Amino acid sequence: MTPAQNGTTIHVALGQQVIAEMFPYPAQPKSSDPAVLQPGISPMVIACRPPGTACVEPPMSFTAHEPGTAQITAHRDMCGEARRCVPPTDWTDFRVTIVVG
Repeated sequence: MTPAQNGTTIHVALGQQVIAEMFPYPAQPKSSDPAVLQPGISPMVIACRPPGTACVEPPMSFTAHEPGTAQITAHRDMCGEARRCVPPTDWTDFRVTIVVG
């Protein structure tokens, strides 16, 4: 799952992993219900490659732990060095609904 999927709904099977990747720093994705969509372990490395480009969070994994619905959300205020996000070009709030069943 990437920021391009903002506003969508994804159906996953019990036990399936959802990987959130390519999220710009500091917009770390979070689960709205860890009982349904359990966060996994994410490496603690922020990638800025090549130097001078936008930094992205490391991939974050979530496991479909029990049947139900949860959202993966993220928020950011800054969209570049000293530049605030300006919708509709930049997203500030990210939400994908995950249905586990």
